[in-house]
Amino acid sequence: MPEQLRALINRIMEWWKRFSTRQKTIIITVAVVVVVAIVVLVTLLNRKTYVVLLTAESTQEASEITGLFDSNAIDYVTDDSGTQISVLESQEAQANLLLGANNIPTDSYTIDNVTSGGFSTTESDKQKRYKVFLEQKLAATIEANSLVKKATVDMDIPEDDGTLISQDKESFAAITLELLDDMDEDTAASLARVAATALGNQSTDNITIVDTEGNLLFSGEDASTVGGATATTQLSMKQKAEQLVKNEVKSVLLGTELYDNVEVASNLDLDFSKSTVVDHQYTAAPDQTQGVLSSEDLYQSDSTGGVAGVPGTTSNDDDTTYVMEDYQTSSESVTEESRKYLPNEKVTTTEVPAGLIKYETSTVSVAAKAIHIYKEEEVKEQGLLTDISWEEFQAANGEQVKLEVDESLYEVVHTATGIPAENISIVAYEVPVFVDKEGANIQATDIIQIVIILIILALLAFVILRSMRTEKEEEPVEELSVESLLQSTPTEQLEDIELEEKSETRRMIEKFVDENPEAVASLLRNWLAEDWG
Repeated sequence: MPEQLRALINRIMEWWKRFSTRQKTIIITVAVVVVVAIVVLVTLLNRKTYVVLLTAESTQEASEITGLFDSNAIDYVTDDSGTQISVLESQEAQANLLLGANNIPTDSYTIDNVTSGGFSTTESDKQKRYKVFLEQKLAATIEANSLVKKATVDMDIPEDDGTLISQDKESFAAITLELLDDMDEDTAASLARVAATALGNQSTDNITIVDTEGNLLFSGEDASTVGGATATTQLSMKQKAEQLVKNEVKSVLLGTELYDNVEVASNLDLDFSKSTVVDHQYTAAPDQTQGVLSSEDLYQSDSTGGVAGVPGTTSNDDDTTYVMEDYQTSSESVTEESRKYLPNEKVTTTEVPAGLIKYETSTVSVAAKAIHIYKEEEVKEQGLLTDISWEEFQAANGEQVKLEVDESLYEVVHTATGIPAENISIVAYEVPVFVDKEGANIQATDIIQIVIILIILALLAFVILRSMRTEKEEEPVEELSVESLLQSTPTEQLEDIELEEKSETRRMIEKFVDENPEAVASLLRNWLAEDWG
């Protein structure tokens, strides 16, 4: 392996030495340009932009806020003092929601963030502009929620005229939401808390949230009470119960794998009246035949013979104490009985809470869809596009087809929800979906990257082609021999050379001497040899 590596290095060095200095300079320059272009591209694509979110009053408060950001994976930076906190621009709405839920106001909701006007701008104008800015900012914050597609905020902020009355007034906010899915009261209350924090209100009493369908999602903490429970609570209980039914029905129907999409609508009959039922049951004691006996009193008196009276002083009419003689035999008997039986007793107390579902009067409706996918390639392979075009095939098969629902599905829904089968309605359709041939899905960023890559490849190709081209060898100048040089020189009589001027012949000789010093030296050597010979 080291020998192969050494051979590769030597081959690269030999390839590098074949280039001239100019070619090496071009290659190095192009390589540097390519590296710089790649670095710039990566930097631009991965550059993070931070915006100032708030300035904490103390480092302790800043530490608490950064702790919240760390626990919720929010990218942030601080200044040198540690009190000014900036967050990633794409996470600004998420950070505002987090701070709003923790009752921490941000710098975004101060007048300093509103663009100042000219000298003619009054304080009232600035407050109106700040109101518009705050509405837009709060709407963007609410739209960060996954359930909200669009939010519209209308605020009523009391004008600050410097009086104590204006300082004590709270702001009002009406929020309209275009939802992507159902929203429960807890989420709506959380958004109301965010709005109250943005307005600087102490509570959410002045916040109203509705959706575009006209449903009231939040009406403040002073909701009216009906039947011992707030209307908002009753609505919330109904929504949660119906959502539970929806989830159960969707789960069982999608589990059959007969349908690709299931939509469920339920109408549950909830009884919000609270009642208490006491049931007393009495049973006779064992070995008793007279039934249940609650109480019985018996009295019997009998007397026989003698004077009509009771022996002794009992029959005296006055207070005399003499004793009546008992001339004849007499008797008296008195019988008195009192009976109370303690029968077996069972007392059952039943408290029926509010919100009980009346399944016998509740209903549920199900709309199921089975998707039939038509791919242009597959349809063409099946020979269905022989006489018609793809567009004509779509028009001919574009209608939904109603499917027959298996009776067993009604029993499945009844078992899952407890609602009687006769109160369950299920409709199913086959929905055609047409898939065209896939085309090139190129975005603007892809085009930019492709262009940069092509430029880099073009530069590399240019360098390689330049390196492979052999430079035209300069034709060597044929050296003139001394004889030919002398023959080409006209034999003229040298003119008298004046000190001020040079003749043309002299200039030619000087030029020849400068350009061919070796030839001149050889000529002188030959002349000297001939003279001495």
